Amino acid sequence: MSIEEGEAFRCLLTTVESDSHFWNLIYLEKFIAENGGEVRNLGGCTPADLVVKEVNEFQPDLVVVSSVNGHGYYGTSVVLTEFKRAGIDVPCVAGGKLTTAPSDNDRVRRELLSQGCTDVFVGENAVDRFQEFLDFGVRYGFAAWQPSMPVVAPWDGRAASLSMAQ
Repeated sequence: MSIEEGEAFRCLLTTVESDSHFWNLIYLEKFIAENGGEVRNLGGCTPADLVVKEVNEFQPDLVVVSSVNGHGYYGTSVVLTEFKRAGIDVPCVAGGKLTTAPSDNDRVRRELLSQGCTDVFVGENAVDRFQEFLDFGVRYGFAAWQPSMPVVAPWDGRAASLSMAQ
């Protein structure tokens, strides 16, 4: 479902429980608002159960999980698990520094996509890709987005064996 022309989409912006950084959330709040979003920013160190409560109360069109401490992968996994447990089906994207090793970005992205993320924005082109996602979502609806598939690195034996099995 697309957003009606002139109508703001509702975005719940959060980080993970282990991340106390605010600068990324303030940047994203302004960025999303400039792109037509009405943003509810939950601030730092947000527990997954609070995210669930706020999704049920605010009824967002999109949930954005941002982390810059390198532990966002685990925290986003917890949020996605709680969404499933609560029966929540809302487009959810994650981005920032989700792991402490940039060489793990493709693996982390692949795993979060398989857990139910609509997309994952990491690396040098993350902001540009997120802009494309917002433009698309406003026009066609965030749930209609089809993410590009992450690369399976040859040294990622586990991922390589998984893709061979499919």
